[in-house]
Amino acid sequence: MNELINQKYLRNTRQAGEATELLASLADKSVSLVFFDPQYEKAGDVLDVDYPLQYQTENQITYILQEIGRILKPSGFCLL
Repeated sequence: MNELINQKYLRNTRQAGEATELLASLADKSVSLVFFDPQYEKAGDVLDVDYPLQYQTENQITYILQEIGRILKPSGFCLL
């Protein structure tokens, strides 16, 4: 499974997709920068866009932040 994930996500490129899948494919302390824009409320209720936006629960956001902490290098940054 990880081989498929690694082929799907390329290094040193902007990534978009399922956060938990991408984060699971990355090694500990291997990333210098993460930009995370969680959907705190039902985005479809406040934004008029022509693509699907998925609401994230507090538990999902917490899990993603824990994974970000795992993959960030000691000198890395997470931009929220």
